[in-house]
Amino acid sequence: MNKIASFSIILLALTSILGCNNNADVKEATNQSNVSQNNVSQSKNGNSIPQKVKDNEAAGRNSFDSSIYYASENNPTIKNSDNQIAWKEGNVVLTAAISKAEGEQVSQSNTVISSITVESSNGKYIIDLDKKPLGIQSVGLSKNNQLAVHVRDHEGSRLILLSLSSGKQIVLNDLPNKVAFSEKIDSYNWSPDGNTIAFGIGDIGSSYIALYNTEDNTFSNLSEKDFTLITSVVWHKDGQGFDFLSQTDDTKNPVILYQYTLKDHSISKVTDNLTENEQATLTTKFLPVKIE
Repeated sequence: MNKIASFSIILLALTSILGCNNNADVKEATNQSNVSQNNVSQSKNGNSIPQKVKDNEAAGRNSFDSSIYYASENNPTIKNSDNQIAWKEGNVVLTAAISKAEGEQVSQSNTVISSITVESSNGKYIIDLDKKPLGIQSVGLSKNNQLAVHVRDHEGSRLILLSLSSGKQIVLNDLPNKVAFSEKIDSYNWSPDGNTIAFGIGDIGSSYIALYNTEDNTFSNLSEKDFTLITSVVWHKDGQGFDFLSQTDDTKNPVILYQYTLKDHSISKVTDNLTENEQATLTTKFLPVKIE
């Protein structure tokens, strides 16, 4: 074999090897891109459920730290009387008429909320409920013109979301993509951008943490674990997660603070050593103002 032929064979072999390596690199990059896209899709469709709640403490945190929480600048005024509840924040006014209970509700309460009207610069809306609530626990306004109205029933409670832009309203207890009606909504809170609401939902004696996104109308169960009663939900300032306080049946650990992070859809325990003052801070500084 002459020198030219030998050189040609060596050159062909090197080209083949380099081509294989390049194909492998392209294939690996494509696979990584697909994984990234799948993760984004999974996050958007709202169906990701952690396999279990991590018993280990949240990364870098093992104590209560209120400085990380988002506090709404909203400052509503509330006026209660025997026949009316008036809630006002900015140009948004909610008026709830109180009347004597009738029919089967007489055995539950002397009075009911007979009508709820909401007025703003966008118009006037009536919140229409098939069963009259017995009271209004709180009202929360988001940054993107969504109003959450938490009403009390004889057993349990409902959370109604009203879009002040379109007038669309839904009851979170009974969303179309949920399996069945839930008897109660525990604590709730709007995200800093106002697009998402986090809340505890379940039946009497049970509570599961969930999210609802008002932009794409998706409901997400975040864990299969029963947290019994979720008394506080507070978002982090960066909007990338939130903490929630669970009241348990364990006398040794009656309340536990958990953290949920949007990035990896994980729930971790922060601490079970909260003082009464720290628990009160969550309620008074970061949650929607109580009406009753």
